[in-house]
Amino acid sequence: MSNLYFPRIHFRGFARVNVPTGNRNIVNTIDNTTNSVYMDDKPFDINQNPKIFHDYLQQIPPKFNADGKADPDGDFNLAAGYNFYGNNHFSWENTKIVSFQCQPGIHSRSDPIIGSKIELWGHYNEYLRTTFNRARWVDIDPTMPDTAQIYAGQLTIKEKNSSPSTHHFFSADINCVHSVRWFGENHIINQSQHFLSGEFSQTRLFQFSIPKNDKHFLLSDNTINSPCLTFLSNALKRKEIKGLIVQYVVFNMSSPKHPNTPVFYDLIGTISLWDDNQMSTTPCGRILYPQKNSSFGPISVQANQKWVSCYMPTALPFSTREPNPISDNHPTHRLGQLQAQGDLELRTNKGTLVAVIPEEFYKNFWDNQGFIDVPLLNKIDGVLSLSSQSNIWNESTWEVHTDTSNFSLEAPDIKHDRQFSQTIDIFSYFQGQRKSNQHIPIYISDNSVVTTRPKESLSTDVSGKAKLTVYSKKPGTAILYLGNANNKIIVKVLADDWHLEEIPIEKVDYHTLYKNVMAYYELVYPFMSDKVFSMADQCKCETYARLMWQMCDPKNKNKSYYMPSTREMSQPQSILFLKYLKNIEQKLSSSNSDNCEKILDYSQQRITSKEALIYHLKRAIDLELSIMQQYLYAAYSLPNYAAGKIKVQQNFWTSEQLKMVNGSSDRRLNSGWRGTILEIAHEEMIHYLVANNLLMSLGEPFYTGEVLIGQRAMSILNIDTEFSFEPFSEHVLSRFVRFEWPNYVPSIGRSIANFYQSIRQAFIDIPNLYPNNSTTSGGEHHLFLNELTNRKFPAYQLEVNNTESALFAIDFISQQGEGVSPDSAYFEHSHFARLRNISTTLSSFKLPFEPANPCLRNPVLEPQEGCNTVTSPQARILMKLYNQCYEFMFALMTQHFSLTNKGSLRRSRLMNAAIDIMAGLLRPLSIRLMNEPSGVLGRTAGPPIPNCKNYQPETNYSIGCKRLAIHCQSIAHYCREMLTDHQSQTYIELLEFYYQHLQDLSTGKLSREA
Repeated sequence: MSNLYFPRIHFRGFARVNVPTGNRNIVNTIDNTTNSVYMDDKPFDINQNPKIFHDYLQQIPPKFNADGKADPDGDFNLAAGYNFYGNNHFSWENTKIVSFQCQPGIHSRSDPIIGSKIELWGHYNEYLRTTFNRARWVDIDPTMPDTAQIYAGQLTIKEKNSSPSTHHFFSADINCVHSVRWFGENHIINQSQHFLSGEFSQTRLFQFSIPKNDKHFLLSDNTINSPCLTFLSNALKRKEIKGLIVQYVVFNMSSPKHPNTPVFYDLIGTISLWDDNQMSTTPCGRILYPQKNSSFGPISVQANQKWVSCYMPTALPFSTREPNPISDNHPTHRLGQLQAQGDLELRTNKGTLVAVIPEEFYKNFWDNQGFIDVPLLNKIDGVLSLSSQSNIWNESTWEVHTDTSNFSLEAPDIKHDRQFSQTIDIFSYFQGQRKSNQHIPIYISDNSVVTTRPKESLSTDVSGKAKLTVYSKKPGTAILYLGNANNKIIVKVLADDWHLEEIPIEKVDYHTLYKNVMAYYELVYPFMSDKVFSMADQCKCETYARLMWQMCDPKNKNKSYYMPSTREMSQPQSILFLKYLKNIEQKLSSSNSDNCEKILDYSQQRITSKEALIYHLKRAIDLELSIMQQYLYAAYSLPNYAAGKIKVQQNFWTSEQLKMVNGSSDRRLNSGWRGTILEIAHEEMIHYLVANNLLMSLGEPFYTGEVLIGQRAMSILNIDTEFSFEPFSEHVLSRFVRFEWPNYVPSIGRSIANFYQSIRQAFIDIPNLYPNNSTTSGGEHHLFLNELTNRKFPAYQLEVNNTESALFAIDFISQQGEGVSPDSAYFEHSHFARLRNISTTLSSFKLPFEPANPCLRNPVLEPQEGCNTVTSPQARILMKLYNQCYEFMFALMTQHFSLTNKGSLRRSRLMNAAIDIMAGLLRPLSIRLMNEPSGVLGRTAGPPIPNCKNYQPETNYSIGCKRLAIHCQSIAHYCREMLTDHQSQTYIELLEFYYQHLQDLSTGKLSREA
């Protein structure tokens, strides 16, 4: 960041940091070169329960109490650290713009921009389609505190009184990983004794850039009538300005009161302009380093003809730190003043006095945040130094910088003679300006780990630029020093796992994957088993095999959602997830050869009362549930990629048709027609939850809904498009397109769009739906929300608690379904457009193409009008199991909403269980049934049309969980009695897992929220 550019926009708040601490290898329990875990100096037997190692690590002395004092009975210990269960989440909390500068030395606090919320987000997850995405703080080498990297995807600023559904006036993508640049220790002189006192006094400075030409760079300077924003907008129009630089410092870590909880840091930062002379992630200017490193930090100095600007946020230590946080709303500790050093004098090596920084200037830290402007007294005529009463900062005349200061490399593949390297750009600066340097020595801390080309030194060209290639030699960590100790690059070489490439797909089963990859993460990072799912549970891994591959795909390594978030997984280990997925697919492929009778006219009828609105919202829930089930039926009727590949080999399909139906073989984002319809079905599930949130916001309980088909659907919903469960076909696609037909396209008949228009108008027309003291709300969720929603409203989680949020929720449903208008950015992502594209492509084939399995239309167990009864005994057993699981899933959801309808669905263990039942039982059962003979000649069965009994939830959470556990146990018993094949073992394991899970919830062994 250039100290001389204006405006400077200063912000302040807190950083919430949830880094894991059990990976720091305090007592030599980890071999980081092989990702091996040791207990009592012996390799841990991975066939044992991981909890044995977790308990062992957390019991190793020394131990400490909540005050940080040595205590043999304390809850903390060094080996596991204060946050063994950390998940690397990093966020800015309660961070606001506090001042801005349009000229040196003057801070304005009267602009409308003051108090605006500034938020740092993670990357949009294209696979889960989530909002509320967290950035990640990752220590590339956990044994070294200066290796922190931030993986962030978006920066937003919005008005101080805004809600999650309020547009922000600034938003931009972040396309660079940014590492800690200035790391400091002992930044607090006097503090109470605590086993973490060293961490409390650490400081870290980060920087990242945002190019103004990026298509997602948005600055609306007319939104809040801010002179500061107008100034910034005009400055960005200058040709030499590339965009914005964001620089921030985290310091003063809070004392954890309980193990396995996040900590908070004070956060200060500045936004300013970025030009060609500045690095993207490295501070610029003339850098002065302290002679006494302990407690003191670097200073960046720049000057023009009148002013000297010094950026010194960590240059001077604080005198004291209070032992307790200030308050619940202020989670960090009060610091004393910066240590008095008298007036600071900036001189050249010729003795010329350049500037004086009065003591009161740098002591006014919380107002200027380390940015100090003072008059230039004399022209700079040499090398700079800054002196105080007890220290001197000397200029490093030559600085060597790179934007890639922390990175990892694959180990060399010796057997196949493959080397791995990374080439990075190096820039040399002389007294703050880029300049050619013909001799920059290279020193490597461990030559056995990496080597470089050139080897001993490098030279930069006339523009001050050079290329440096780093090659891996063996696993480990090495530090490269360029020129001097201040200019360093940290390189971690990952474990040598190339032997895993030799394992064929059919041999990569769960046990192979667990032994060679997942066991290490299960042992060292228990947050997965505590908050998500245990990788030691085979049933969960089989359920989410595709998602595990997508999250571990090496191409996503720079995304915040990449797993493992700690990034020590090698490429051969990652590819093992893909092989595991392919193996599962191949096995699946081979083993499967109210008075509702009212007539509603949505185009004419107005909803004029709260009671009528509640009735219509329940019909909306029926509608979304029914449509979602039809989409799922059609999608699952299509073979998966492995089965489709067999059809190509048998000459039933062409390679082009395989690509159309199933996408690409890499199992990434392109999953073809099957994947697109599944995505749309997932979004319909969210519409179902949004409609329920609207209902619950009016004080009503969660409504399960009824799956409607045939004449009953037409009479209740008054929509003249047929509802039926049918396999994928041109005819079915045309029905789906009609479901999503927009109201801005003329059409004959009554549409779903008109139905939602009438509900929307009712929320506007009906008075007093949300009294001032209303506390009702719907649950939060952030899955399956498209990228445009995430980009505009990254904090949105479907919450409904007033008219504004209700209208926003209805518009959200319409945008995903209809696309707003043909000119809207939402249109191409809408259900309507995506389904039409599939329909158009399918009908364009010269010969008809019917890729679906020959499933029955509307399969049922008992005779029903418009349906087909399945008679095959095996199929009927599976259909009965499907019905039981379906009822159990909705029982879990109903119990959750009956007690915690205002809570976050994404953290509810009951809601997570419902999703697991959906993915781990209903999904594989659907696919299996569609490959199972039905008893009707030439037709396979299919998942039955659900007929869910209303579950009456318990008012007591413990009793409710106990009852659900018994329900789960009965389904597992049915499974064991009726099904003996290998595939059914996964069903039984999942049901047994949730039986125990619900038992633990009922007895309080598990928290309600994950």
